[in-house]
Amino acid sequence: MKKPYLLLALVGLIAFPVHAEGNISAKQSEVMNKLLAIYAEKARVEKKEGKGQGVVSGKSFTAAVGREFFLVRRTWQRHDFTCSGCHTDDPRKEGKHIEAKVPIKPLAPSANPERFIDVQKVESNFTAHCMDLYGRECRAYEKGSFIAYLMSVK
Repeated sequence: MKKPYLLLALVGLIAFPVHAEGNISAKQSEVMNKLLAIYAEKARVEKKEGKGQGVVSGKSFTAAVGREFFLVRRTWQRHDFTCSGCHTDDPRKEGKHIEAKVPIKPLAPSANPERFIDVQKVESNFTAHCMDLYGRECRAYEKGSFIAYLMSVK
């Protein structure tokens, strides 16, 4: 008699990680938490070297800083750029490439199960986009806060 209950419980555990609208999948959460740990350590090093704002005890990445990072306009080579210029002010919505005009799937992992499932791909995208927008690598604190922001978007 206990076997059906055990089977039901097992099915429930297996079904739990499946992506549902508005939720971050288990894989996305795993990758994003891994990135947060990496960026926290790098931010400590950057702070120690005087190269950026570090994560210190009692203070960590914040969604508010990440949202500001996402929305702030930067002028570079006489053009205004922003992450939201292509991805829209609402990262849950589909964007459009500013030059090529091709659609871009939502940036928020809660709206797009294909986002944040590979650490190397995330790093590669940060490298390319930070160079495009800043002309430099993004700081670890910026990356971590940006991820904290996207994790908060439901």
